[in-house]
Amino acid sequence: MKPLKIEFQAFGPYKDYEMVDFETLSSKGLFLICGKTGIGKTMILDAMTFALFGKSSGNGRNDFEGMRCTNASFDQTTFVRFEFENNGACYRFERRLERKIKNLTSKYDVSRKDDEGIWRTLMENAKERDLNAKAEEIIGLKYDQFRQVIVLPQGQFEKLLVSNSDEKEVILTSIFGEEKWKIIAERFYQNAAKRRDELKEVQNKINNSLSEENCKTIEQLESVINSTIEQKNEQENDYKRAGYEKIIKEQQTLLTLANRFGDLHKAEDKVNGLELKKEERKSWEKDLEEAKRAEKMRGLIETLNGAINELKNRKDEEKEAKEEAKDSKKLLEQKSKELSDLLEKEKEIDQLKKKMTRYEEKKENYSGLEEIERKLEDGKKKLDEAIIAEEKARKKYNSFADLINQSREEYGKASEEHECLLNSYLAGITGEIARELKTGQPCPVCGSIEHPKKAMVSDDYVTKEEVDNKKKESDDKYKELQEQIDAQGKAKTRLETIHSEVETAKLELSKVSSELENKKENLVSGFETLSDLEEEIEMLCASIEEYEERKTNLIRLERDANEAYMAAKAKIESATKETSKAEEKHREAQNAVEEGLIKNDFPSVEKVLDLMMTEEERDELASKIANYDAEEKNSKNRLEELKVELKGREEPDKEKTQAIIDATRKTIDEYLQNTAVLEKEIERIEKKLQVLKTDGDGIEEKTREADEDFAFAKSLRGDTGTGLQRYVLGIMFSSVVAAANQMLEKVHGGRYRLYRTDEKAKGSNKRGLELKVFDNNSEDHDGRFVNTLSGGEKFLVSLALSIGVSTVAQKGGIKIDALFIDEGFGSLDDDSIGDAMSILNSIQEANGLVGIISHVQLLQDQIPIKLRVIEENGGSHIVQTVG
Repeated sequence: MKPLKIEFQAFGPYKDYEMVDFETLSSKGLFLICGKTGIGKTMILDAMTFALFGKSSGNGRNDFEGMRCTNASFDQTTFVRFEFENNGACYRFERRLERKIKNLTSKYDVSRKDDEGIWRTLMENAKERDLNAKAEEIIGLKYDQFRQVIVLPQGQFEKLLVSNSDEKEVILTSIFGEEKWKIIAERFYQNAAKRRDELKEVQNKINNSLSEENCKTIEQLESVINSTIEQKNEQENDYKRAGYEKIIKEQQTLLTLANRFGDLHKAEDKVNGLELKKEERKSWEKDLEEAKRAEKMRGLIETLNGAINELKNRKDEEKEAKEEAKDSKKLLEQKSKELSDLLEKEKEIDQLKKKMTRYEEKKENYSGLEEIERKLEDGKKKLDEAIIAEEKARKKYNSFADLINQSREEYGKASEEHECLLNSYLAGITGEIARELKTGQPCPVCGSIEHPKKAMVSDDYVTKEEVDNKKKESDDKYKELQEQIDAQGKAKTRLETIHSEVETAKLELSKVSSELENKKENLVSGFETLSDLEEEIEMLCASIEEYEERKTNLIRLERDANEAYMAAKAKIESATKETSKAEEKHREAQNAVEEGLIKNDFPSVEKVLDLMMTEEERDELASKIANYDAEEKNSKNRLEELKVELKGREEPDKEKTQAIIDATRKTIDEYLQNTAVLEKEIERIEKKLQVLKTDGDGIEEKTREADEDFAFAKSLRGDTGTGLQRYVLGIMFSSVVAAANQMLEKVHGGRYRLYRTDEKAKGSNKRGLELKVFDNNSEDHDGRFVNTLSGGEKFLVSLALSIGVSTVAQKGGIKIDALFIDEGFGSLDDDSIGDAMSILNSIQEANGLVGIISHVQLLQDQIPIKLRVIEENGGSHIVQTVG
């Protein structure tokens, strides 16, 4: 089915007539339906499904009257009209709601375009059920199938993916009819052929693998393994005969003895070093004793320092209180003066208040002033236009004078010429009669039949035709003269009329001007307009308000300053008392320190402070002394032990011993490396041998079975006359999953792959319709159920699965030239939207037209063709945009 056009009116939020031309959109392929949420994007798809099946795309709004626009006028007709092409023929489905007195009446019609391009109805007086049945007959899809393979509605997108086995069976049965069985048979045939080819590939793989080892049979490969094992055993025997482990052990014993002699030398150095630090240790002990003696003075000194700090703080507070009182007094004097200065302006403000009251009373005199001024301007404009028109009319009237004089002269001349010609004609008419006389015929003048002496025609003879022509010319000139005289009369009348209009305009202008002058006499001098006066009133009001506000603020500030000054004075008194107390404490502490210095035999506080240490420093110094004593004792004991241990033994050459060990170990490492290489080679060939044996186990029997399956598949497909007799739903669903996996190759680098599992569904005995997803990023090689996918993952996998359904439906013979997807992109990040676009672009190449409903900004940026739904005139409106 290929959509051509959808039209609707008074439908959903669309009050006025709307039309979408799908033929134009199909030339572009992919297009986007966008707009604010709730504005009516999905209603475009609803119009299609309503026209065909009388139901909305979401299966939630199936009442035609309920779909009528609430803003539509009382007698406005609601209709949906859908045109599409199917199998080369064009069809049009229409449903209408027409107003009949008070009620709405439904009408239905389905038409087909004939070869001459004329729409022919397919059924008279169609009912709703007739239209629904006709849609199924023409398209080959029922309503649910249509929503699964052409219109993918919002809220239904993930239904097939996350449904259980029973629900999937209902959905798939509604999508695929009995005609789809042949596709399943073909799929079975392809699988059988693939299996046969896979076995051939396995055999080729076995042969190629043997060829890599320069072998033709598995037995030859086994011989290669045995030869490599013998080589490895020979190396092991050579290694054992050399006795490398014994050499290492002997040299390591010598190296241990050399290290013990090294320990002896270090112990000697340590004892000598400690002996050099004995004087420093005595200094530490003296400093510690002095620090303990000075510690007795700590409490007295700290009390004195506290008293000094407290006295300083009290004096600072007293000074701060005095400064605060000084500032408060200064601020009080300042605010008092400002208030006094301001109150001197009270009389000026009273004058401003009186002026504002007077101006307010004058405001009503300005009412109607602008209207009179507008009338004055209109009057001036009207007078100017009338004067211009009068001048034009006068020029036109005066222009007729010269024309009439010229026409009068031309008429007089033509009349005279006519009279002359007429006289000449009458004078020569006898010669004309004589020329026509014949013997025996009577003369028309005298009646004689004899004509002895005929009159002669003169040389200046004029014919009657010439006289008639001149008469016509004279008459035309007279007619022209009369027309000009008539036109002059009309021009004169027009001039008089316009002159009267000019005088009337002057009179009206004079009246308006007088009225304006009278009005202005009652205005306030200096203010021509009401806006000027109101602006002055606002300025006066602002000045008065500013004064009152400043007055209130100054009164408040003066009060606050006075309160602050009184508080500062009280604070000085309190601070002075506290300072006296602090001075007494300072004297007492000073005396206590002096007594302590005498008692503990210290010359000054500075000396005490120099000797004094913190508890941590004293502990650290005591620890250093204890550590030194312990280290000295241990070092001497260690030295004596090593001397006893090594007495009478010779010190080995440590460097020579280490060189022998390194060389021996290098030889061992080379042996181990060579052995590891041989072991890996043996392991590699043995694994290959095991794989070849496994792959080749029973391959002849498997090949025979594959050939039998292939023959059976040909029979199942109908090649031998016998077709598929029943629908195998599980295999059909596998086809859907396979098609979906092709789409999923474009998602996240092919991270996901669906597969159908034969596990039982929870709460059901049915098998074969449960879905799992394999995730390349997961260590779970058994896959996981699809309901564990995230929102964005579900959308992409559901999209692929829905495309799979549509793809398989097309393979069943249903021609699908369009696909519409309603929302769901909002759950995707930018990368996932890119993957979705890749899927949509690929199916657009196959289907021809893909429409997306979404409000995602990234899609609006990437898709240039849009049906943008906007608010207009109390309803929604569709605007097609490009770029």
